[in-house]
Amino acid sequence: MGLINQTIPGLYNGVSQQPDELRLDTQVSEMINCHPTLVQGTQKRSPTVHKSTDNTVPTDAFVHVYDRGAGDEQYIIVVKDGFYKIYDENGVDKQDWNADEPVPTYPIPYLQIPAGAKANESFSAVTVGDTTFIVNKTKTVAMDSATSDNGDPNWDTTFFYWIKRTTEIRYGSNNGSAKGYAYYIYNASGTQVGTVTGSDGVALASSMASAIGGNSHGSVVRKTGAASYSGADSWGNQASEAWVGKARKLQDLPGDLGYDGAVIEVTGDDKSGFDNFYVKFSDGVYLETYKPNQQNSINNSTMPHKIERASTTSFPMSAITWTDRTVGDSDSASEPSFVGKTLDDVFFFKNRLGLLSADNIVMSETGEFYNFFPTTVTDVLDSDPIDVAVDSNKAVYLRYAVPFNKELLVFGDKAQFILSSAKALTPKDVNVQQSTAYDINKNVEPITLGPNVYFTTDKSTSSIVREYFTVPDTANNDAANITAHCPHYVPNGLTKMTGSSKHDMLFAITGTNNKIYVYNYYWQGEEKAQSAWHTWELEAGATVFNIEVLDSTLLIMLQHASGGDVALESISLELPTDITSITYADHGATPVSSTISLSKWGVPSGKGNVDSNRSSLVLRDLRLSMGDNSYYGLKVTRGTVTNTWLNYDASTMLFIGDHKFPVLGNANNLDIDFVSTSNKGFKLNSLSWRGQLHLKGSQGV
Repeated sequence: MGLINQTIPGLYNGVSQQPDELRLDTQVSEMINCHPTLVQGTQKRSPTVHKSTDNTVPTDAFVHVYDRGAGDEQYIIVVKDGFYKIYDENGVDKQDWNADEPVPTYPIPYLQIPAGAKANESFSAVTVGDTTFIVNKTKTVAMDSATSDNGDPNWDTTFFYWIKRTTEIRYGSNNGSAKGYAYYIYNASGTQVGTVTGSDGVALASSMASAIGGNSHGSVVRKTGAASYSGADSWGNQASEAWVGKARKLQDLPGDLGYDGAVIEVTGDDKSGFDNFYVKFSDGVYLETYKPNQQNSINNSTMPHKIERASTTSFPMSAITWTDRTVGDSDSASEPSFVGKTLDDVFFFKNRLGLLSADNIVMSETGEFYNFFPTTVTDVLDSDPIDVAVDSNKAVYLRYAVPFNKELLVFGDKAQFILSSAKALTPKDVNVQQSTAYDINKNVEPITLGPNVYFTTDKSTSSIVREYFTVPDTANNDAANITAHCPHYVPNGLTKMTGSSKHDMLFAITGTNNKIYVYNYYWQGEEKAQSAWHTWELEAGATVFNIEVLDSTLLIMLQHASGGDVALESISLELPTDITSITYADHGATPVSSTISLSKWGVPSGKGNVDSNRSSLVLRDLRLSMGDNSYYGLKVTRGTVTNTWLNYDASTMLFIGDHKFPVLGNANNLDIDFVSTSNKGFKLNSLSWRGQLHLKGSQGV
């Protein structure tokens, strides 16, 4: 059969672990320290740039970054057991571990974690404006032990008797005689201790108060320490009201009670449409209030703390004064469901501060981030806090909440849920439905990139990375496995994931080695034109323990080999237009070494675009289409024999130029690696091969 040839339009789809005959032509067996793109070809990754060294940062530190959106103000918050510090994006200290204000003693109690716990697994954070909220996942939220009597410590043992109606009945000769209703008060044993008759309510109340040892104001009688007292009258109990702590209706209370600070529970009756509520008489009116002698305050020391930017060099941390319960009791205005439990995430959604705890999603009052109690119990207001549990047929522990497509995507350890509302987000209209059911790696926070959310799942030795999205033209959501074509490439035990929607890149690390697992993607309409996994390897023996994206830079926190210095370094995600403008050497010293292990090519047969297994391809030569001033080589291994051709003089670094590489041999028996080990760059646009196809039974080389 005569010579055949094929041109491959780049290697922009990264690594595939499928059999060679099933791969796309644009996929490879391995790709290290490269940056594949559809438009600018495949280039050497940018070198790391050293920013700072700080050996006080442990490799399990929790790291949170935020961009103020004002000039170059970007900050890195680092938390370790009991301490925190602040850097700017260049690694310059803005606040050291031992800053004295406003917390006078260190370590900071809220930042302390149990022995053996890791900081990067123990904290969560979200920044709203210049305030960063920090959650310690190991702290159990508690109510403050202090109680408040609400100014009326004896409210439930104080007896009130109100003479609300009087009458005067004239009788006798010329109506010369008069009488009115009779009013009675009984003690705990049912003995009548006070009886008055007449038509002057004020005078009657005064006489009744004297009879029972109490006092009066207007037509109201009061006696403290009389929990079992009761009252009646001669007009079918319609002319008076008596109560100890409780009244059925607000209308049953006098307009002028006369005793400021008195607290009364309004219980309602069978016709009432509300739960019990409490009122306090103050300045002539009844104001809704809370039940005396109960715990109303959340213990601030067990709740999220805040770090506020006071200036470019001052970021004080402080406990938050969370709003107390101001109305109702533990039934009508119950404690938030997170009390008695730990918190797992903090988020901000539709002008509410939110917390996840066990299977509950708890969100603050609208615009009042520190209030998790209702402001009235007589109605449900649109602005009231939201506290809902997810509904699932299996036990689910909620881990993360991510705003997604105008809704809130909540990740449980075994299922995902969508929190939404038909109109504004209100307690009446909030709706939580299970969307998908995937296990997640609880130590890796999902990230949003463009219209999609990415999360990970651990397998026995590898990780699945899923891309959560809304199915076009439907209201359904799904989560595609973007590691399906390389199922063993990304190891299990990932600890961090970050990404750049500007550059369509995702990054993941295990925190145990020098590797960063990189995913490049590109959408053309509803079709994904690029889905490329590959690896960036840094200094041999180093440990990359944190990564963050700020603007067009990947920030890397690593410990150098053999327990060396802890450093902050960066890699630019912008590819240069002129590769000669960059010296490709990590922190200016170690050349970036790039390798691409090419797939074994074949000739497709049939309609499935699968390489034929009824023929063998004998390659003759390989030509690479490269950008100007690309320094690279080709390493070809056949059995125990390896040949390497460079397009430059390794001793003088003089550029030789592009040429055709002789790669004679059966394609199935050749291992071909594209290599670039110098501090020079390259730009691989496409490649083409020539060869001869032999049917089985024919002699191949």
